[in-house]
Amino acid sequence: MSRRGLWLVLGAGTVVVLALLVAALSAPVELGSRPRSDATGTPRLEGVLPSVTTTTATSTGPPVGTGGEMSGLVWAVIGIGLVVLGTAALVLVAWLLSLLLGRLRRSRITRHRSAVFASPPLPEELVETAERRMALVESGDPRNGIVAAWLDLEVSAATTGLPRDPAETSTEYTSRVIGTWDVDRVRLAELAALYREARFSTHPLGEQQRRRAASALEVLHRDLARVVAREPEDAGGRV
Repeated sequence: MSRRGLWLVLGAGTVVVLALLVAALSAPVELGSRPRSDATGTPRLEGVLPSVTTTTATSTGPPVGTGGEMSGLVWAVIGIGLVVLGTAALVLVAWLLSLLLGRLRRSRITRHRSAVFASPPLPEELVETAERRMALVESGDPRNGIVAAWLDLEVSAATTGLPRDPAETSTEYTSRVIGTWDVDRVRLAELAALYREARFSTHPLGEQQRRRAASALEVLHRDLARVVAREPEDAGGRV
């Protein structure tokens, strides 16, 4: 609904409520006639035998059929007015919500389109040292092999020159740097978890953990090699 239509609805509802209130508060029309009074103001009864004594009970309440009907009409008008005002309020709330949702949708689309980031060039050392890391993970016992391979990966990640957050550990920094490029982040997280287990746990590690670490390293090395091979094509496309 447009703003003009909203104001028309609110104006019409206000007019209806005012008209009903004016009709309710106006003086009621009395039906029938009261007994005629004489000059002293005392009602005169015609056609009544003199010998009949008539006693009239005085009433302190309002005439029957005036106050009750008036009160009922007023409450009816108030009820109708509340319904009209409630409907207008619902229309106003719906209109405001539609405006708010429209603005949120437009701002979300704008942020999505403007959030475009380019990955930094990948140092060739990360790919050239792949064979050395594979040899390290296969050497010695599983615990020492996994730790040595990950520490070598940390050294290679530091050559990228990407800044390190003072609050993050060396393991978190290495995971963030390697995850900058298009690699399998699930295997990267698995390798980091195996390194923490080998470095800080006290239970024995077997060949199963070594094979998992070696498999994760192979996947990461393959992904990094693909990124290096694709970078010249991406650079040519950006020129």
